[in-house]
Amino acid sequence: MNPIPLTVCFMPFAEKRVSLQTQKQDVVLATSTRPCPACHSHECHYLHKMHFVLPETSPLPAHYDVAVCRRCGSGFADSEARAADYDDHYRSFSKYEDPSVATGGGDEPMDRQRLEILAAFLSRHAPPGARIADIGCGNGGLLKELRKNGFEDLTGFDPSRVCVEQIRATGMNAYTIVLPAEHLWWSDHNEPSFDLIILSHVLEHVFDAQAVLKSVLALLAPGGKIYIELPDPTEYDLQNFPPLYFFDPEHINHFGRGSLTYFAHALGLSIVEMGQKKICLQNGVDYPAIFGLFETGMTAFEPGESLYSSLAKYVEESIEGVTQLRTHLLALMGDKTPFVLWGAGSLAQRLITEPWFPLHSLLAVVDRDSKKQGLRFAGKLILSPEIGLQNLPDNTLVICAAAVTADQIKEDYIALGFAHPFHSITEGEH
Repeated sequence: MNPIPLTVCFMPFAEKRVSLQTQKQDVVLATSTRPCPACHSHECHYLHKMHFVLPETSPLPAHYDVAVCRRCGSGFADSEARAADYDDHYRSFSKYEDPSVATGGGDEPMDRQRLEILAAFLSRHAPPGARIADIGCGNGGLLKELRKNGFEDLTGFDPSRVCVEQIRATGMNAYTIVLPAEHLWWSDHNEPSFDLIILSHVLEHVFDAQAVLKSVLALLAPGGKIYIELPDPTEYDLQNFPPLYFFDPEHINHFGRGSLTYFAHALGLSIVEMGQKKICLQNGVDYPAIFGLFETGMTAFEPGESLYSSLAKYVEESIEGVTQLRTHLLALMGDKTPFVLWGAGSLAQRLITEPWFPLHSLLAVVDRDSKKQGLRFAGKLILSPEIGLQNLPDNTLVICAAAVTADQIKEDYIALGFAHPFHSITEGEH
């Protein structure tokens, strides 16, 4: 559940506090359908309504409201979706099973370097011989790096059976999981008690983050530590990413420093270390993240910043960014030029809902993700590039809808030997 990395830089948090009282006075207090995933309050402020076109069998909601909790300041997606919908998605549609389209397995050099750095950081905070659990481990890349650092008692948990089987094939323990982790008692004779529990880019995906953390806390050994890493909502930007990139069907929580502080207080944890990170992606841009390392023991609670100001600014800039993207795309494609869309991910899922998007000129959709192939998306069957790019009119364009991997996809396209012009939606955007 991680972005595609190259390198990571740790840095302390800069002091930056914003209270809702300093915001515009005309902000309307609303009642959310979904409780806040951090504090369970229903009092919120709505910022923006997101719409998506999803593959036909997706259990995820096709729209939600971006909300900010009035009580704790966390951001979240509010819809009528249930926790079971997200459980079903990650159990049945996990893109992390396929190393050719996902990260977290350390299969590529850039992915491996990020995992090496994180493993080195965690190794400094774990005692020799520590029992370590990586929850939401994907293909187990971080566990592999921890094993290189001398740790042997390693366990991975993931909703995908394929990921679990791939980890077991390496000789490590792995088990399927549904969060909250109420059914981790995999053996009557081996009650789990871990010295370090890792949730790296997991909590932004779960329906009830507080319940998840409470269940995980029950698995922690006395004196053990919990590591949490998340996207950093105070650093969402358009310079490096397409508009509304951070609001997608899977990332349904936006937790900042205030959220992490709230979790520590609510769960009786003390903060060992907390800060910001920059993860350099394979296209050369920095992905913003925050991290926190916690251990048992209550510390004084200091309310953190609300994310309202940061997310409201991001929404405002994104709306303008969509206008610029529209100009760029229509200048490239016109209104009648036939095209093939390479990619049925979150960028395509957002753009296709725009009324100006020339959907009537779409001939086919191709994607390397084997979990998507064979599903219907935007009225078209998702095909492999080898099949979907065959027998097209001479004036067809191939439009890449990928925010991070466009350069890699372009190399893939060139290697296939097709002659149609190839363009990325995000060309010129960053």
